[in-house]
Amino acid sequence: TLSSSSAASDVYKRQLKTLPRSMGPALATSLVISNVIGVGIFTTSGLLARDLADPRLLLGIWVLGGVLALSGAFCYAELGARFPRAGGEYAYLREAYGPLPAFLSGWASLFAGFSAPIAASAVGFTEYLSFYYPVLSMQNHHSASAGWALPGRITATLVIVLLSALHYRKVQIGGSVHIGLTSFKVGIIATFIGAGFLLGRGNPTRFVPAIALGDWPPLAPAVATGLIFVMFSYSGWNAAAYIGGEIRDPRRNLPRSLIIGTLVVIALYVAMNALYIYAIPMRDMASVIRIAELASLNLFGLNVAPFLNLIFMGTILGSISAMIIAGPRIYYAMAHDHLFPEVIARVHPRFGTPSNAILLQAVWSVLLLYTGRFEQLLTFSGVVLILFSSITVLSVYFIRKKKADEPRPYSSWGYPWTLLLFLAVSLWILVISFRDRPRESLSGLAVVASGIPFFYYWDRSRKKRTLDSSSR
Repeated sequence: TLSSSSAASDVYKRQLKTLPRSMGPALATSLVISNVIGVGIFTTSGLLARDLADPRLLLGIWVLGGVLALSGAFCYAELGARFPRAGGEYAYLREAYGPLPAFLSGWASLFAGFSAPIAASAVGFTEYLSFYYPVLSMQNHHSASAGWALPGRITATLVIVLLSALHYRKVQIGGSVHIGLTSFKVGIIATFIGAGFLLGRGNPTRFVPAIALGDWPPLAPAVATGLIFVMFSYSGWNAAAYIGGEIRDPRRNLPRSLIIGTLVVIALYVAMNALYIYAIPMRDMASVIRIAELASLNLFGLNVAPFLNLIFMGTILGSISAMIIAGPRIYYAMAHDHLFPEVIARVHPRFGTPSNAILLQAVWSVLLLYTGRFEQLLTFSGVVLILFSSITVLSVYFIRKKKADEPRPYSSWGYPWTLLLFLAVSLWILVISFRDRPRESLSGLAVVASGIPFFYYWDRSRKKRTLDSSSR
C-alpha cells in the first residue's frame, strides 16, 4: 500500500510539472504579432523622417528592420523545432552553452526583460485611459507618497492582475482573450491603412525621391541611429519560442507561427509608413511624435484622437497579454530544471498553466509599478534582450556542429547568411549602445551578473538532491 501510494504521489508530481500541449497555431502566431506591435509604429516615424528626409530611406529602414527580424525568426524556428520546450531562449542556450548562460537569460527576463515592460505598459495604458477619465493620469503627480494612493496606479495594478488572472486560468480562456485582442489590433490597423489609401485625401507625389543617391553616404550615421529605434519596434518576434512546450505539433506549428507572425508585422509596419508618406509631406512629418494623429487629420480632416486612443489601448493590452503568457514559461523551465525554487515549476492541476510562475511575475511587476524602479530597468533591458537574442541565434551554429548526425525537423532558411546578418547588426547595435549610453548598458550587465551567485546556490542544491537520490 505504501509503495502504491508513493508511486501515485510520484505520478501526481510529474503531472504537476508537465505543461499540456493545448496551444494551437493561431494563439502562437497572435503571440508574436501582439508582442511586436506596440506604440512605436505610431510615434517613431516622425523622428526617422526628420533624420532621413527621403521617403525611400524611411520605407527602406522599416524593410531592413523587418528583414533582420525575419532572419532571427528563421534561426529561432530551427531551434524551436529541434527543442520544442517551454522557455525559449533558456532552453536553447542550455543546449548550446550549458546551464549558467541559460539561467542568466532567464534571470534577466524576470527582473528586466518582461516584468519591467509589463509595469511600464500598464502605466501607458492608464495614461491613454486618462484621456477619457483625467483623474487617472499620473503625469501631474510627482510626490512619491502620493503615488501609492493614486487612482492611476490602482488602475494599472488592476490591468496587470486581471490579465494575469485570465492567463492563470485555462489556456483556452486566456488564449481566446489574447487572440481577440490581437485580432482587434490587426483589424483596426488594417482598416485604418485601407481607408487611408482608398478614401483619404493623400498625395502619391509625396513618394517622389527627395535626396539624390549621391547624397546618401553622409546620411549613414542617421540610418544607423534610426535602425536602433526600428529594431526595438520589431522586438518580440521570438515570442512563440517561449511556449514551445505547449504548442500542438511544435515541429511544424512553431516555425510557422514565428515566420508568419513576423511577416504580418512587417507588412503592417511598411504599409503604415507608406500611409504616413501618402498623408504628410516629409518636411511636415519631421519630429512629429503623434504621427498617426496628424496623418488621420490630413487624410480625413478629423481629429480622431479618441479613436486612436482606443487603438493604442488595445495595442498595449495585447502587448501586456503576450508578455504575461511568454515570461512565466521561462521561470517554469528554470524551476523544472531545479535552477529556481521548485515551487515555481508547479502546473495548476485543474487549469494546466504555470500558475506560480504567473503569480511571481505579476507580483514583481506590481512591485515595480509602485516603486517606480521599472523606469530605470527599461533603460537597459533592451541591451540585455539584444545580447541574449544574438547569443541564441549564434547557438544555431554550435548546435548544428554538436548534433551534426541528428536530423533537423526544420532548417533555417538562408543559413548561414541570415545568421551572420542578424549577428552583425546586433553587434553593431550593442557597440552603439555601450558607446552612447555606457551607464545604462553596464547596468544591464550588472543585473545579469547579479544572478551568478543565485545560480551556484540552486545548482549546488540540485546536485546534492541528485546525489542523495542516487545513494538511496
